[in-house]
Amino acid sequence: MPKEQEFLYASGRIRYLETKLLNKNLVDRLMEAESVEGVIKALGDTAYAEDFGEIDNIYEFEEVLENNLLKTLKTISDSIKDNRIIRYFTLKYDYHNLKVCVKGKIMGDLKKEYFSKLGLPAEHYIKLAYEEKSDELPKNIQDAFNKAMAIYEETLDPQQIDIYLDKVLFEELENIVEDIKDPFLEGYHKAFVDLLNIKTFVRVKNMNMDLRVLLKAFLPGGSIPVEFFEKKFQEPLEELAESLSSKDYYGIIKEGIENWMETKNLSHYEKLMDNYLINYLKKGLYKPFGIEPVIGYLGAKEHEIKVLRIILVGKINGIKEDFIEERLRELYV
Repeated sequence: MPKEQEFLYASGRIRYLETKLLNKNLVDRLMEAESVEGVIKALGDTAYAEDFGEIDNIYEFEEVLENNLLKTLKTISDSIKDNRIIRYFTLKYDYHNLKVCVKGKIMGDLKKEYFSKLGLPAEHYIKLAYEEKSDELPKNIQDAFNKAMAIYEETLDPQQIDIYLDKVLFEELENIVEDIKDPFLEGYHKAFVDLLNIKTFVRVKNMNMDLRVLLKAFLPGGSIPVEFFEKKFQEPLEELAESLSSKDYYGIIKEGIENWMETKNLSHYEKLMDNYLINYLKKGLYKPFGIEPVIGYLGAKEHEIKVLRIILVGKINGIKEDFIEERLRELYV
């Protein structure tokens, strides 16, 4: 487990960076803006101003958000010795790129702009797709590519690619968490995986799918074993929350499932899930130094970008303010 003293310098930088995170007053101003141009103007005094100034078209906002997060990751990476923490947050982008690579190869449509700059470079994946080998990519990524291609050739079902690569991603994330051996990160990761598995369970039950679908999509690394879900699969969905009443996130499971059953819509559960996880990460705000502020800030930055994306997409599409507000998440600061 990393020693707290290893993060003295990083914690100091993070305390400054936390002052640049979006707060409620600023988000309220963004929501009150009458147009997307008004949102950009309101962001003029924030860490996003420079990035927005470099694009010609507001529809390129995803590039702005990606560039901003890339700068954040570099700043934190330069401030700590243990980059396994950074790896925990960036690994999903490598697997996003791997999905793009596999599906692009299948469809015969691979372009550099389809890949995330937050993951390993696009040209390495493109080389892997066309040459079925890339010395620049880790062996586990190349092995996963070959297996995913084989799964598709056997099933001709693109969804099976996602299911397989998600499972491999979470196996690797679990290995990182076990290697770091930090209770704060372990608690966050287990809750994250549990809430994802509960979401999968409810979706499969709602769609009257077979138990085998759930077992195939079940992600490793949570605190709730697969045997629990196997048993509950034969019971009414309403009983799931009560079976998890000892969990810290019991309230959001209960509310989320009730809303889900009424509306047949995932969005409220996903919002509650995000709010629970960001509130867990807020413990990093109250630790003077150590791994908690680092993990908390990295999670908070990703969360903030999700909030900004919701607002920008809403304004671009002319969605009413109250509908956008329904989807907004709680903030870190």
